[in-house]
Amino acid sequence: MLQKVAYVCGPLTELSAELAQVAKTFYERIGDACQEITGVRAFVPHEHFDPLKHPNFTPREVDEAERNQVCKKTSVLIVAPIAPSWGGGIEVEMANQSNVPVIIICKKDKRISRLLKGNPAVKLIIEYSTQDQAILRLKRGIESLMISRKVFF
Repeated sequence: MLQKVAYVCGPLTELSAELAQVAKTFYERIGDACQEITGVRAFVPHEHFDPLKHPNFTPREVDEAERNQVCKKTSVLIVAPIAPSWGGGIEVEMANQSNVPVIIICKKDKRISRLLKGNPAVKLIIEYSTQDQAILRLKRGIESLMISRKVFF
C-alpha cells in the first residue's frame, strides 16, 4: 500500500530572490517538522520542480506531477500563504476534491482570503508570530488531526 505524505503548499512565483529564499527555508522546515511527527518527510514542491533548478519541466508536466501528488499521495495539505499567489488555491481545491484535509498556517498579521479559509477541506487554521512558533503549533496541529483520525500516514 502506498504511504501518503504531507504536502507543503506556498507561493514562490514572483517573489523577490530574498523572500523566495526565506519561503523555501520555511517550507523545508515544515517538511522536516512533518518528518519528526510522522516519520516521513513532507513533499516540498520546490525541491522537485523549482523553475530555476529544474527548468526543463513544462507547465503541463508540473501540473500532472503535482496533481498526482496532491490527489493520490497526500495525507494532509499544509498551506503557508506568506504572499499573494495564483497557485495555492488550485492545490487546496485538488485536496478538497480528493478528500485530503488542509491545514492553513499563516502569520497573525496576514489577511487570507475568506474563500480559501472557507474551503470545506480546511480542518485547521494556525496563526503564528514567528516561524519557530509556527513549527511548534503545526506539530501540535498535525498530532491532533492524527488523534482525531482526520489525517492518516
